[in-house]
Amino acid sequence: MVGKKIRAYREFRGYSQIQLAELSGINVGTIRKYELGIRNPKPDQLEKIATALGLNVSVFLDFNIETVGDVLSLLFSIDDSVTLSLAETPDQKVELTFDNPTMQDFFRKWCQFKNVYKKEKAEILAIEDEDKRQKELDKLNATQEEWKLRAMGTTIGCHTVIKKGIENHLIKSYDLT
Repeated sequence: MVGKKIRAYREFRGYSQIQLAELSGINVGTIRKYELGIRNPKPDQLEKIATALGLNVSVFLDFNIETVGDVLSLLFSIDDSVTLSLAETPDQKVELTFDNPTMQDFFRKWCQFKNVYKKEKAEILAIEDEDKRQKELDKLNATQEEWKLRAMGTTIGCHTVIKKGIENHLIKSYDLT
């Protein structure tokens, strides 16, 4: 999975394997093996690749989320790092919000994207021709993956640091670009 992500971000940045090798100081053959899944990069190599691509190394990490406990563990970690607010809605659902304008703006955009995605998927699923339906679903899913890459591979996803402040749990935002 890491190899696929390296390739996706490399292509997203418009780099060839040779260019990534030069930027990271890693042999092009090794980059190729990482992308093909023949080898997995060690943490220091992954850091070099992330730096060369202008990313935070965390975008390459996979979380094995299979249980409620896995989700809770991530939410507790997030809550330790940023101010996470939970509220119960009148219909007994739970709202999760962040007291940070950058995060709120991102989640607003994500909601808008998901609404469009859901509507388009419903339209595609109504297509009777199975081959055409699958082709359209594949394109839609590729669009979703592209959206995720853009979100994680831009200033919002990689270079805007948010942390809880020490006093009154204020959030401080630092733009590292």
